Amino acid sequence: MDKEHANTIPISEILGKLHLQPLGADAHIARYQSPLDRRRKAILSVNTLTNRWSDAHHQDGTVVDLVCHYLKSRREEYTQADALRWLENMVVSISDQLPDFIDMNSLADNWSALELRHKKTIQYAGLIHYLERQGISLALARQYLKEIHARNRQTGKDFIALGFQTIDGGFALKTAYLERHIGALAISFIRGTTTKPNAIHLFKNVMDYLSAISQLNGLRFKGDTIVLNSMACLKQIVPYIQHYGYGTIHSWMDNDQAGDKATEAIGEFVKTQADLSHKQMNKLYAPHKDVSTWHRHQLNLIV
Repeated sequence: MDKEHANTIPISEILGKLHLQPLGADAHIARYQSPLDRRRKAILSVNTLTNRWSDAHHQDGTVVDLVCHYLKSRREEYTQADALRWLENMVVSISDQLPDFIDMNSLADNWSALELRHKKTIQYAGLIHYLERQGISLALARQYLKEIHARNRQTGKDFIALGFQTIDGGFALKTAYLERHIGALAISFIRGTTTKPNAIHLFKNVMDYLSAISQLNGLRFKGDTIVLNSMACLKQIVPYIQHYGYGTIHSWMDNDQAGDKATEAIGEFVKTQADLSHKQMNKLYAPHKDVSTWHRHQLNLIV
């Protein structure tokens, strides 16, 4: 995709693919929550006639400029070439590549019900005991997780959970008793130890990921990693894999019906990608359901 073509893609279409809808409009100016600064609930104004954007930080520009700023805000490479590749991936009909596992709209109420009160380094005894039962060291957990103090707006009740940050700046929350989300459902992306790696690993949730690297003495993979945080996020992997030069995708899905369905879908997607192979890792931890259960069994935490 060249720059001229990229700048003709409606900004509204791009924002829609980022799950952002107009907050309001005056004449030909539409207002959105800015994808560049979601934490402060900043506003992005889009001129639907000129297909240009601006925000309160006095930034403005074309479609390509917006994508460069967006990638930078996500701590990704953000050159013009990176933006054009991201756009080419994003305009692909992802719905034709991977199936829906969960109705995203049915979960919208859960996204808005929780609010972040504050976050800090893991200190709460209940969370530390949960990690111990999972066979995850506190030192390792603190590299990836935060102690999240949240409130349910609907009930007014506060609670504490482990939080794993997503690419959209929200958190996937986890305790022994719940799995919830602050912000929209989104994947998490973890860089490997190798620049331009040949492989990418795909996990269902952060506990599976931490269990896998615990088996490697806490060392990160050489390749990159995507943690889905929810099976509903499976479609989101496409822009992070397509055209990025990976040779192999390692899928660490569950050994059950849902895991088999996801593994099959990933395999079908891989068939559409040149020079990309699929390595199913679930045989490594069979007959256990998932990586976490296998890891705990290895540590004799369960029998």
